[in-house]
Amino acid sequence: MHNCDDIREHLESCEDCRLHVVIEARLRTQPVLEPPRGLVARAMKALPRRVPVKREFFRLAAAAAILMGLTVAVFAAKLDQTATALSMKAKTAEAFETTSAVISEWRIDPWKQ
Repeated sequence: MHNCDDIREHLESCEDCRLHVVIEARLRTQPVLEPPRGLVARAMKALPRRVPVKREFFRLAAAAAILMGLTVAVFAAKLDQTATALSMKAKTAEAFETTSAVISEWRIDPWKQ
């Protein structure tokens, strides 16, 4: 389409494009509305707060303590000889390594996001 006549011919034959042009024209005639006062402040206040790093640390520490307590209970009850318990030993060791790596990372840079 190189000139206005081609565009007019297309609009006469294409209902979708004609509808698009009509909607665009109507939108351009609508008044521009100003947002209500304090909208940004209310929206920012409504956003969920980030959990402080300190609280996350204590949650992780509590989970690690529970995991250690359960592990000690399993060893004390001599339930650590079954195949399931041996599998859990490996998973527990992996969890301890991961937890210590996270704690070490937090110690190095506690404010890292």
